[in-house]
Amino acid sequence: MAACLLALPLLLWGQQPISPRIDLKDARQQHQLLTKRGDRLIGRLLYVLPPEAGFRLRSGDTLYFDLSALQLVGVYKTPAQPSFAEGGLFPDLFISNTAYALGEGQRQFRNVQMAWNHVDFAATGHYSIGLGYVLPFHFVVRTKIATNSAQLFNIAAGINSLFSLGPSDDFPRTAHLYTALSLGEPDRFFNLNAGYMLDFTRNQRSQFLFSGGGAFRISSYWFLLLDNLYVISREGPRIYPGFGLSYARRRTRLDIGYFFFTTFTAELTSSPGIGYSWKF
Repeated sequence: MAACLLALPLLLWGQQPISPRIDLKDARQQHQLLTKRGDRLIGRLLYVLPPEAGFRLRSGDTLYFDLSALQLVGVYKTPAQPSFAEGGLFPDLFISNTAYALGEGQRQFRNVQMAWNHVDFAATGHYSIGLGYVLPFHFVVRTKIATNSAQLFNIAAGINSLFSLGPSDDFPRTAHLYTALSLGEPDRFFNLNAGYMLDFTRNQRSQFLFSGGGAFRISSYWFLLLDNLYVISREGPRIYPGFGLSYARRRTRLDIGYFFFTTFTAELTSSPGIGYSWKF
């Protein structure tokens, strides 16, 4: 009954960042609230009456929030098993984009294999744009729009562009148009990404790219990370496996394992990989 009372105003108001796992009827259940500016509070969700939600802290104080200011409200477990990754630690897997986005106003620096670098900025809780470079002298422009909700199913679409100012055809000018589906919660989800790689310099046909994987919490700060690529080209289908571990805590994340990687100047390859993210 309590779940129905919680769901009714949400349906009337629209999709909001309240986990469907929350049961107001269960007095033993504790909740974790994360705001878009980065505040993290532990207590109990008392009610949701759009556009407001009431939240009681462990100290007994009650706070009131506008729903538009919330990033996520989920079930709180022990510190060893938090119920969700703080602030969306996986807008990308090792390479593949997910359907999760940064919170409004947040920025994230990402480095992969010491060569690929970019900074993403979330203009809203659903839209982000990124700029960066790939060694030695290539530029990256990224953009993504995502549902980024507390529901179990999220969808996103975006473009990753890489280009060089050099006049030679050896300098890449490519665009990756994709859609992404993420199924689960932000700390344990499956991810599918499908799209086309367009080459604007070598008169090659577009390539269909499909990746599947996900991130799954296995301890307090460690995640199993999977990112496998499937490519359909003129030479036939090829598979590039990707698997490893992520250490994610607060605003940083370190990835280590065996993943696919390319700077688009050479063939795709799978090799030992390392990646780093810092949200600021």
